[in-house]
Amino acid sequence: MKVGRNAAKKFAKSLRYSADGLLPVVVSDTAGTGVLMLAYANSEAVALTLITGKAHFFSRSRNRLWMKGETSGNVMRVVSVWADCDRDALQYRAEVGGSGNACHTGRRSCFVRSFGDSSCRLGLAELDSIIGERIKDRPAGSYTARLAGDRRLAVAKIREESEELVEALQKKNRKEVAWEACDLIYHALVAAHARGVRLERLEKEFWRRHSNSRKSRE
Repeated sequence: MKVGRNAAKKFAKSLRYSADGLLPVVVSDTAGTGVLMLAYANSEAVALTLITGKAHFFSRSRNRLWMKGETSGNVMRVVSVWADCDRDALQYRAEVGGSGNACHTGRRSCFVRSFGDSSCRLGLAELDSIIGERIKDRPAGSYTARLAGDRRLAVAKIREESEELVEALQKKNRKEVAWEACDLIYHALVAAHARGVRLERLEKEFWRRHSNSRKSRE
């Protein structure tokens, strides 16, 4: 989204900033599948975001304005801007360019550490990031790197894991079903990744299908 300079400045001025002139900005992906990052913005950063359509923030550590992706290339194209009920916080829904990673550590999302029972879980976004790192760095003995570099092996493994999941669904317990489903998902993600299809693209396709299905019911 892009708006005119006057409208952008008027909106930015209408917000409620803290004593240091900043407010928090939560950035989520356009598919609504999760939070990507949290940063802070002053009035000028908010206005620049609206004028350019690219996410701008204010760095508290460097004490300056910055545009997301100015060094990494992972520029955020802001699709919509939402203010909370008190107008002292914003949500940007954005599409991430470049590698698609919002976090400076090379992950899709900055929110990767869980607390409690959920800390024993590995989300698909994190798995996709790990797969990307293995393919890029190609560490010695990496099965993921070998699988990504051998299309015949990848196809054979997907066929094998599909058959094993079908068997588990027909004859085995939930633990076996979960095991085989994870095998299939992992191999499918690696194969797709090797062809340049990242999880973000899969999420967009799921969102397209969901949207079409919802429209057909209306």
